[in-house]
Amino acid sequence: MKPYKDILKEAKASLSISGKESRLASILMEEMFGMNLTQLMLHGEEPMPEADLHAFEQALKRVMNNEPYQYVLGSAYFYDAYFKVTPDTLIPRPETEELVDYILKHEDDNGSVVADIGTGSGVIGLTLQKHWQENQVFLSDISYEALEVAKLNGKEQGIEPTYLHGDLFEPFIERGIKLDILVSNPPYISQEERHLMSPSVLKYEPMTALFAEDQGLYLYKAMISNLPSVLKSNGRVYFEIGFSQGQPLLRFIEKTWPNTDAKVIKDINGNDRILHFTWGEQHD
Repeated sequence: MKPYKDILKEAKASLSISGKESRLASILMEEMFGMNLTQLMLHGEEPMPEADLHAFEQALKRVMNNEPYQYVLGSAYFYDAYFKVTPDTLIPRPETEELVDYILKHEDDNGSVVADIGTGSGVIGLTLQKHWQENQVFLSDISYEALEVAKLNGKEQGIEPTYLHGDLFEPFIERGIKLDILVSNPPYISQEERHLMSPSVLKYEPMTALFAEDQGLYLYKAMISNLPSVLKSNGRVYFEIGFSQGQPLLRFIEKTWPNTDAKVIKDINGNDRILHFTWGEQHD
């Protein structure tokens, strides 16, 4: 049996030769067996059990076939916790952590009614609910499969929001639920931007959670146009948006709800990422 250090070295070399990032071998080794840098220094010369070696080789093979390592491992780290992810849900991005952080910094925990629409694996809504004691968070999605993943994540983390199945505002309208805060990271990639996506994303992640019509703006416009059906007067809206969508959406808001002071916040890379506005009394 080979020691952990040798197996890791060989895995890194294989990834490198295949044009993949060698660091993926270290990620797999740490997440699967707890072999981080410190543990490798202490136990790296110990032989890896045959069963573990087989599992590691299978995982490495999948990664070398462009499958995202998060799907291989079945989980992804987001904000301050691990979340289960499956091919029915998107892999959470660091930019979405910035959205959650922005909301937590700008909203009080004062009994507000909050919705995370198109929740996917639940990372946004569950993280918000975990950090709030008084605010009530609803997680909704049109995908039954994604909602089941969100429920598993909530159960594993001991978080108890309310889950609703349905398209955009439909489950809230049906139940007469009015919101103080609306949060959404909907599909927003235009079909014209497919060439910008990595092969692994296009091959493995759910297309319905990635792409939207009207240059990726369709779902934003649908929600913005129908705010009176779900949002309370002076309710707040937080959208994650694509890097080229800030100005078109600001123009649409101005046209649909004049005098609304909407603003776009850039992410750590300097790209437009968060659209935030308060929907005022004059539109009630």
